[in-house]
Amino acid sequence: MLRIKHLTFSFAERNILDDISLSYDSGLVHGLIGPNGSGKTTLLKNICRIYKPTAGSIEISGQECHELGRRQLSALVSLVPQNPKVSFPITVYDLVTMGRYPHLKRFQTLNEHDLEVIGSALRATNTEALKERSVNELSGGEAQLVLIARALATEASLILLDEPTASLDVGNSLAIMELLRELKKQSRTILVSVHDLNQARRFCDTLTILKEGKIYYFGPAEEALTKTSLEEVFRVTFAQIKALEFDSLTMA
Repeated sequence: MLRIKHLTFSFAERNILDDISLSYDSGLVHGLIGPNGSGKTTLLKNICRIYKPTAGSIEISGQECHELGRRQLSALVSLVPQNPKVSFPITVYDLVTMGRYPHLKRFQTLNEHDLEVIGSALRATNTEALKERSVNELSGGEAQLVLIARALATEASLILLDEPTASLDVGNSLAIMELLRELKKQSRTILVSVHDLNQARRFCDTLTILKEGKIYYFGPAEEALTKTSLEEVFRVTFAQIKALEFDSLTMA
């Protein structure tokens, strides 16, 4: 679904991403972890063409990313940004409706299929009851779910999420991660930057660990989070605690 080949991104003569090559299959939740400044957000923004790579290539569904028109790209890939803020008054329903714009021609109105997709996105994210409310009135968790609903409304096969559970309470965090696990059943490709290592191990099928703009590890999630790898990447001491048959990682 997603092929990244020798991707390099530089800013002010410094490589933020350095020769990144990755391949992500559809129908899986792919986690992206690493310390602050390791390049996670930069990688996501290169994939959806907010940033332009210095070198290398990105293929989505076999198509070169830079050769796609903006509407084509928006129909294929959708980004849910970190700590989103909407600076203008808009209802939840209208914001989710914006996810259909890449599929509409100029002056074209929503048809029955569009309305069905919007309704399905609201139901999938449990935000249907919020549809008449202004996005600016929502809690952080509710706003994240609404933006995920907008991403679903695009029917994009690739969904990128930049730390969608950061600063959220436990209930909203788990609701979002459970939703991502459900989405992969629709053969969507989910690439999510995760700050909670226990969530990463529990919900992700693969993990990519970035360190200083390079790939430290890429592979099955269950093999990624070893004490050695975590201490080398995050430079702190970790301990593994087992309680009630559930393993948990914590800083020692």
